[in-house]
Amino acid sequence: MADIGISYDASVAPAPLRVRVRLSLSGTTVRATLEGVPPFVAALRPVGNVGELILSGVAWPVAQTLAVLLPPVGHRLLEGQTFDLLPLPVPPPLHVKGHSLTPVLDSPSLSSRGGMLSFTATPRLA
Repeated sequence: MADIGISYDASVAPAPLRVRVRLSLSGTTVRATLEGVPPFVAALRPVGNVGELILSGVAWPVAQTLAVLLPPVGHRLLEGQTFDLLPLPVPPPLHVKGHSLTPVLDSPSLSSRGGMLSFTATPRLA
């Protein structure tokens, strides 16, 4: 016996939704911040087997209300959202004639050069 429930296919316009991402360093972690989230429109379309299509049709007014409310709420949730992407790699220690040397990257920074992401740091041995 098949499961029966409500089922919708959701899409947004414009598609793809282009969002600007600002990258920065927080200590030794690369962070991303979502900026410039454009206005968008959500569209819901019932999908599934016959039972799901019928139940989804009954719930259609509620689904349309959610489709109207979702874009402004989604915009407020996405705009300014910050999350960690990845930690900077830690170089392994070097062992030379019984001595252990640890490479350290001082003053790490991210910038843009020619439309590409650039990472710079000053290496030293500790």
